[in-house]
Amino acid sequence: MSKMKSIIFILCIFLFVACQSEDTVNFSDQQLEVAIRHEIEEVEGEIKQSDLDNIKELDLVGLGITNIAGIESFHSLQTLAIGNNEIRDFSLLEELENLEYVSVYGNPFEDDEDQLAVFARLAEQGIQVEKLEVVGRPDGPGGLLWKVVNEDTVVYLQGTIHVGIDSFYPLHENIERAYAESDVVVPEIDLTSVDPVALERLNMELGTYQDGTTVKEHLPKDLYDRLEDAYAQYGIPMEALNHFKPWILANTLQQLMMQQLGYIHGVDEYFLDRAVRDQKEIVDLETVEDQLHLLANSSLEYQIQSLEESLVDIDEFDTQMRELFDFYMEGDEQQLLYASAGDDPGNLSEEEQEFLKLLNDERNIKMTDKIIDFLEEDNDTTYFVIVGSLHLIMEPHIVSLLEEYGFVVERIH
Repeated sequence: MSKMKSIIFILCIFLFVACQSEDTVNFSDQQLEVAIRHEIEEVEGEIKQSDLDNIKELDLVGLGITNIAGIESFHSLQTLAIGNNEIRDFSLLEELENLEYVSVYGNPFEDDEDQLAVFARLAEQGIQVEKLEVVGRPDGPGGLLWKVVNEDTVVYLQGTIHVGIDSFYPLHENIERAYAESDVVVPEIDLTSVDPVALERLNMELGTYQDGTTVKEHLPKDLYDRLEDAYAQYGIPMEALNHFKPWILANTLQQLMMQQLGYIHGVDEYFLDRAVRDQKEIVDLETVEDQLHLLANSSLEYQIQSLEESLVDIDEFDTQMRELFDFYMEGDEQQLLYASAGDDPGNLSEEEQEFLKLLNDERNIKMTDKIIDFLEEDNDTTYFVIVGSLHLIMEPHIVSLLEEYGFVVERIH
């Protein structure tokens, strides 16, 4: 081979290698390379740039990846999930010109100011950076979520339902994300701190006759007979219940039916259980004493009316509850309002209107005052407030009360 041919050969080989090197993408992390090979369905051989050019989404969660070198070659990448790995350097994400969303939760970056600065720059470009794991479903149930911001303080307002079914959970990802972002969970009542012995004592004090009379003396005979039949279905004789007042008998009967139908804990308890496991602070808006006194102080007429409404066939009760669950899962506030008060709350009886004022209006004012206290603390804290849905949709509700005080309340789901 002549010298010229050798030079040409060397130049050609060099150029070929150079071109090949330019078109070949290397990954220094073996786990990342394995995942990419699986994505492009190339078990062996070189990974070429053309193999990656049309990839818009990558799911690399929980693969033990420590180094993302090579990720910058995904020029079309829009969505990247790299949570639950061991990645310490995310700077290459800034080279992804089409990136719109990245989840990085579960990686060791919490105290790394350089990496937090990377995420901040990505966010400034309009890229959504998910730093907390969200367990919700994009098509998950639930709605009725609002957000209020004042300076560095954020308050999420989540409407709840106090009993649920298995298909409720996990809830919609927007709701689960709001919980994940929160520092403090704020229920109506902190059920996790309720003393069961003290609660039983208070129930006996407020829910039983202290004057020697019995419920039989306070009810029409036909209503008492129906009540006796209803409890007999659960093997409970009225002789054991005669000292209880109508409001507690109505509530107990509903609980028995819910247990029989297999209903489970509501949204409040779901998040409170999570808060305990996640070691989040819990601050309640009311006390169990507040709510029990509200029920106990309702008029006898209202208690009798509630008791009559609780004496329904269990199939009818199940139908009513399933409709309510559907309305809640769809976030249909109009149907929830209709199920609670009908077309016009003015059509309610005088007793119902008076109790509704105590149950909704006055409590909403007090709860709003506490929420405003949170907002005005300006302590860089995020609160996740979980209250019964009516408190957020039945006027005067918490949302409108906050708006009257000048806060901007945004419906986000």
